[in-house]
Amino acid sequence: MSTIAPPRPNRAERLLIPATFITNLGNGIQLTAASYLVFTEANTMLAVSWLMIAVTIPQVALSLFFGKLADRFDRRTLAMISDLSSAAAAIALPVWLVLGGNPSTVSYVASFVLSISAALFFPASNALIKERIPESRLAQFNGNAEIAIQAGTLASAALGGWVIVWVGTTSLFYFNAITFLVSAALLFFIGRRPAGQGTSAPEAAAKAAAAKAAASGTRPPLARLALLYIIGNIVIIVGNSIMLVLVIDGFKSNAGYLGIVDALFGIGALFAAWAFKKINSKATVLKTALIGYLAFAVLLSLESVHLYAMMAVIPFAAIAFCVARISARTALMSAAPEEKTGFVFGATNAFGLAAGTTAVVLISLLVDSTDVKNGFYALSALVVVISSLTILSLRKHDREVAAAEAAAAAETESAPAAEAAEPVPAKV
Repeated sequence: MSTIAPPRPNRAERLLIPATFITNLGNGIQLTAASYLVFTEANTMLAVSWLMIAVTIPQVALSLFFGKLADRFDRRTLAMISDLSSAAAAIALPVWLVLGGNPSTVSYVASFVLSISAALFFPASNALIKERIPESRLAQFNGNAEIAIQAGTLASAALGGWVIVWVGTTSLFYFNAITFLVSAALLFFIGRRPAGQGTSAPEAAAKAAAAKAAASGTRPPLARLALLYIIGNIVIIVGNSIMLVLVIDGFKSNAGYLGIVDALFGIGALFAAWAFKKINSKATVLKTALIGYLAFAVLLSLESVHLYAMMAVIPFAAIAFCVARISARTALMSAAPEEKTGFVFGATNAFGLAAGTTAVVLISLLVDSTDVKNGFYALSALVVVISSLTILSLRKHDREVAAAEAAAAAETESAPAAEAAEPVPAKV
């Protein structure tokens, strides 16, 4: 293991972390306020479900296209356009209400537009990270980014509820617009792409990737690494649905406990970066992902035993899940060619949301026909099976790469040492 300390954070990293926090804060506030507005207007859970569909569909449909777009144009500019569009949609919502627009209609339209912006922001921002953050800082950055994501989500839930009580939903929408403007400003101050990474960088990266593939006879296992990351989408979408049913119907508790459970999960997630550094210092990223997912699956099953058992274990479940999520994200970002990072993360986002939606429908049918606890067991089993099989497959890929390296080294013993390490294994 190398004892050389990684480089200090550059300006891009110092600005991207707060931008990540602010963006997630704004998205969470928007969803909270729009859901509250729709529910109070229609007074049905179905209306809120339609809002969730309006948020999901654009991201599934457009993420692939926007991912390709992020690989053709300046990623920083696209992310700024996304933030500015989101700010315009957020501020249009209360303006429409003041002009007498129907609250439900405006909530659906604004949420739909914001979802389109999010579909652009996800691949553009991840491609920007790959472009600006040194390889040796990726794991550290992703750990800090996960803290920012969870902190923003947790703060939005707490802030959103209290602001609605104090001053109503309109102020939340104005505040949300401000968060997007601040995020755009932070992206602007990152600056243009460094001169050393000009327009020839994608071409050079493409040639390097081609050389790596030729040397090993294999391609980077991007689809399998993406699947490892997609497990997180499935857990988030399914978990949010069955958690509500378990607390309210299974444990016969009120919504206040649901808020406590969410807060405990968020608190646990804040420690994930620290846990990731501890585990990752002794294991590869893929082993860390497997450890995290398996631990999470066990803890998830225990949550269904009793309400107090859930409250006791959920912070640790959050740590395990976020450690796995950070590891999977780091592995995927490290293996993705720089010139295709936007497409890789766009495709991952689209298929992840589609997989999560499919899983939540199937598990909901299971819960409705049997018991809500079976939903937790089914989700746990799904996490164990997908993560185990995927990582076993990736380990096989590593062995194939190692064998190809050995064969290439035997044939070209006089080749420079730098060329001997060209293949891109899954092991990061």
